[in-house]
Amino acid sequence: MKILITGAAGYLGQGLVLPFEGQCDLRLMDTVDFETSHEKVIGSVADLDAVQRASEGVNGLVIAHMASLQAGSYETTAVPYEVNVKGTANLLFAAAEHGIKRVALISSIGVVQYYQQRGEFLSRDLPLRGEGIYSQTKICQEIIAQKYHWEFGIGVAAIRPAYITDMHTARDKYGRQAEEANWQFVDRRDIGEIARLALLLPDLGYEIFWALSTPMAAQHADMEHTYRRLNWKPRYDFSTLKQDLR
Repeated sequence: MKILITGAAGYLGQGLVLPFEGQCDLRLMDTVDFETSHEKVIGSVADLDAVQRASEGVNGLVIAHMASLQAGSYETTAVPYEVNVKGTANLLFAAAEHGIKRVALISSIGVVQYYQQRGEFLSRDLPLRGEGIYSQTKICQEIIAQKYHWEFGIGVAAIRPAYITDMHTARDKYGRQAEEANWQFVDRRDIGEIARLALLLPDLGYEIFWALSTPMAAQHADMEHTYRRLNWKPRYDFSTLKQDLR
């Protein structure tokens, strides 16, 4: 299977790629040049022509790009909607054009942030309800992906991580060091493995997979579906950190 992964040069992308190595042929895409032993494409997901070219000859997509969280970038809709929403729409349009039937969308806990902030259990069937521009764009991504599933039969795994970090360094994309892990922690390599396994499902429909790495996660979100459906357990469970059991 040949897979196109977007956002491959970013913090998430660099870790997400690792479980695919040696298992799939990879084509990696980002807006900036980066070092890799895999085939790469430099271009913007907001450019439909670039996306069409990048999508040629692949069997599956991992949509992992995100507008940078630079100061001020999420104060208006301009950049987030251009990258997160238009970019995702372009990729799914190209998938339909090229007959690509398997997509893993890296979504976010933000699509149900309203319920999470109120301490509700995060099932897979909660209505989409976030807060803020970032959550809006992730909700739009899921709606667009579901539309392409309904209209074109594209199998979509909507993968919902929460706090993305690295178990071995305990540092997130901003370099912040964690002293303890709570239920929202997820290692970016676990996200990659969930995406890889979901793309292998012979009967992938439109499915939501919570992506959380700690043992406490199943008390807060429907991790059981992810465990059973993918025959998966977290490899990076943050057992090296003190556990915040709240």
